[in-house]
Amino acid sequence: MLVEIKNIWENVSLSKKECWIVDELSEPIIFFLLKGSIQLTINDTDIYIINRNEMLMLPNTNLYKIEAITQSVGIVCSLSVEFLLSEKIILEEQTSKNDNQKKIINKLPISENIFQFLLLLRKCMREKFVSQYYFNLKRNELNLLLFMHYNKRELAQFFENALSKDIQFKQFVLNNYLRVKNVQELAALANFSTSGFIKKFQRVFDESPYKWIQKQKAAKILIEINRGVKPLQEIANEYKFSSYQHFSGFCKATFGSPPVKIYKKNLKNET
Repeated sequence: MLVEIKNIWENVSLSKKECWIVDELSEPIIFFLLKGSIQLTINDTDIYIINRNEMLMLPNTNLYKIEAITQSVGIVCSLSVEFLLSEKIILEEQTSKNDNQKKIINKLPISENIFQFLLLLRKCMREKFVSQYYFNLKRNELNLLLFMHYNKRELAQFFENALSKDIQFKQFVLNNYLRVKNVQELAALANFSTSGFIKKFQRVFDESPYKWIQKQKAAKILIEINRGVKPLQEIANEYKFSSYQHFSGFCKATFGSPPVKIYKKNLKNET
């Protein structure tokens, strides 16, 4: 059965001999096996046996076939870029490793506290609890639990295949896109030609850098306007608009109203 991982968390329930085929993951995942045992085949060549109370890191660059040896129960967590970059020490230790020593997959035993955390989460999911805000919080909580129950070397090894150069490229973009006025400046900062940067960006982010940057800026600008803390001119300057008129036109085109109207509407609602 071909399976798509669409949500932050997914329940896994496989009867004996039942098979999942997972292709084209949008993000790396952690697979937690809570019960049973499975056979994992990667790219139709490499075969691993995973047993109860083990978790494994699956990068988003392979084809996976998961077949239940016995009746099996598990849970899957899709990882965001922010999740993977939340502790820079992982990247630092990762880059110091010898690439020849990398394994195709890395696994760890599930600690008792994480096991209980997953059981409670699975119960909420089975009861059709659908709050995305809640599931985001639980992913952040998992991050904290991982750093509480495993040392940094174990986690560096566990995450090493997910922390690819693409992830470091994403980190660079997230750290710098607000510092530049356009894609050309961002490409120069990354020591890429503009065409080479756009090609790599589209492969890593799955959309053009211009469209992605505009969406990110729009979301942050709307938050700043609604907060009502900074003067509108300061917001325009902070996001490197050439003039207030340009800033106002951007807001009207993106949000349907100029910034003053958005601010006054928000102020009226608060009152």
